[in-house]
Amino acid sequence: MLKNAAKIAFTWAKNNAMQFNNLKSELIHFESHKIALNQMIILLNNMIIKSKTCVWWLKVWLNRKFNFKVHMQTKIATIIRMLHLLFKLMNNEWELNVKSEKQLYLIYVTSISNYDVEIWWNNQKSHLVKFCKLQNAALRKILNAFWTSLINVMQIKIEISPMKMQLNQKCKNYAIWIVKLLKKHFIRKRTFISYSF
Repeated sequence: MLKNAAKIAFTWAKNNAMQFNNLKSELIHFESHKIALNQMIILLNNMIIKSKTCVWWLKVWLNRKFNFKVHMQTKIATIIRMLHLLFKLMNNEWELNVKSEKQLYLIYVTSISNYDVEIWWNNQKSHLVKFCKLQNAALRKILNAFWTSLINVMQIKIEISPMKMQLNQKCKNYAIWIVKLLKKHFIRKRTFISYSF
């Protein structure tokens, strides 16, 4: 079956004066079994492509179980790196004020945390807990607050909404954008009619 798919793709490419880069070709099997499928595909030019456990596709890490676990790990690691850079800047002798620190947080950290939320967010508590911990650490650093300070009070003082509210709002905005599309649009056609927001 994979060989036939490769034949069709190569025939299409030949008819359209295109060529595939074999080094960039990847194969992944989406399945829910614990046993990893070690299948491979042999292309028409005898190039062998082995199955991978996860692939980077359209700026999203996809794994075999399609649960975005690898994607979330890389996203959290990126946010942590960005927060450490931001904390270094805040500790510097330039004495940034709260407004500037908040603005830097919103530009550099929330843009990473809120990017592609529409794809993976489904009110998962495990993801939410990690994001909330990172946001709380940033709020404490921006306001120079104690670890025992109430998070709700800090969010009100600095005017940053809770992480769950941010993620849900981003998904709702995307749903509203889909509804505004023409009925013939391919995204609107592939969206469930019963999709509630």
